[in-house]
Amino acid sequence: MESISTKEILSWTKSKLISGSPDSVVSNFSTDSRITVSDDFFIPIKGENYDGHVFIVDALKTGVKGFVYDSNYDDKKNLVSFANRNYPSVLILESGDTVEFLGNVAKGYLKKFKAKSIGITGSAGKTSTKNFLVNILKKVSNTVFTKKNYNNEIGIPKTIFDVNKDTMYFIAELGMRAKGQIARLSEICNLNYGIITGIGPSHLEFFKNIDEIALAKAEIGKTINESKGILFLNGDDAYADLVEKNVKCKVLKCGKGNGFKYNFSNCKNDKFAVYSFDLNYYDKKITRIGLNIPGYHNVYNALLAASTALYFGVEPEKIKDAIGETTSEALRMEIIEKEGKLILNDCYNANPLSLKSAVDSLSIIAKNQKRRSVAIIGDMLELGRASKEMHEEIGHYLAVKEIDVLIALGEKSAGICGKFSQSVKPCKEIHYFKKKEHLLLEIEKIIKSGDAVLIKGSRANKMENIIDYI
Repeated sequence: MESISTKEILSWTKSKLISGSPDSVVSNFSTDSRITVSDDFFIPIKGENYDGHVFIVDALKTGVKGFVYDSNYDDKKNLVSFANRNYPSVLILESGDTVEFLGNVAKGYLKKFKAKSIGITGSAGKTSTKNFLVNILKKVSNTVFTKKNYNNEIGIPKTIFDVNKDTMYFIAELGMRAKGQIARLSEICNLNYGIITGIGPSHLEFFKNIDEIALAKAEIGKTINESKGILFLNGDDAYADLVEKNVKCKVLKCGKGNGFKYNFSNCKNDKFAVYSFDLNYYDKKITRIGLNIPGYHNVYNALLAASTALYFGVEPEKIKDAIGETTSEALRMEIIEKEGKLILNDCYNANPLSLKSAVDSLSIIAKNQKRRSVAIIGDMLELGRASKEMHEEIGHYLAVKEIDVLIALGEKSAGICGKFSQSVKPCKEIHYFKKKEHLLLEIEKIIKSGDAVLIKGSRANKMENIIDYI
């Protein structure tokens, strides 16, 4: 990051200078005392199971330039006394919530530069859409983007500090678990543009219904409107109209058919459920794009990234090349061939929307390659009161897609088995395991050479190690 002054930090955060000079500068921030180095400014984070304030002394021993503490921290007087006595030149600030402090510093820092800020959210497809767009814009200019799971109030600010005067684009994946989070992350990112990939029943534990999820995602529009930017929507998504009605910013819908400004047509798939399609401007073909990742849903993810890039004036051939070069991330729609079996590893996470998309790919692969289709499905978490209904819905969907073998894992997935057995005619092969260790003992007997196998479940299930036993 480029250095910022203490005066700027005080202005952005409304914090209080306790010790040190207001004319000092900060060139790096750290939230982990284990990797803090000399001259870092330490920000202690309070989590569910820990309080970063207890590591401030450890950070001081590494030679940090300074630290901030929460004004409500119980031992703040002793902490300040110890620091002033042993580290008299250290910069000490008092603030409110330290996570909010980190976000406000990042927000102020990003405003110092001219980078176009783009936020991507949705119930599924955020990471794939981000990867498509990143690969496109990297061909044009310096691009900074969130990596791994840096999609929250801590990870996004840390990424923002990578921005400098040479950065043309900043791209952030925006995660959400509750109301108000998308609004806060959008504010931190000073968003100029946004993308919503689609709305589905994820995190229903924290919402009454899917409408509430859509409205929470729509919070992204407030900051975009203030910057007079544009929100790109999957126009074929069932909740696109609801989102559009509840945002004040300009909306550009993209989808299938020439009713949309940017759209796709002539969509075809290969034996691995990898698609190609025509990218169009209304009824005029711009170019043909071939994906390198399986799944029909990725056509929409690629379209949203391409539409955003076209709006920015990126050349169609660069868009085509970049999308074609984008590959699957670990645990996301990875195709693995093992001893005659074809495994679709999509274990990163699961909700009804993403699970149905994965089942679609399994069905296509199995039919195109004349393989037996096997779905290994784990519990979907954070669905709240709708959990039983949603798991049963997946059971019915598996039957509609004519999946040959269902292997269900976990207490909640019993509902998948029940509905699947009721829906298929004649009855298909069903295996249910409450615990993973029992599944691992039997899996080799169930899976056969030549099978197409989908493995899908919520992250807490860590289902990827099942691959070792197939």
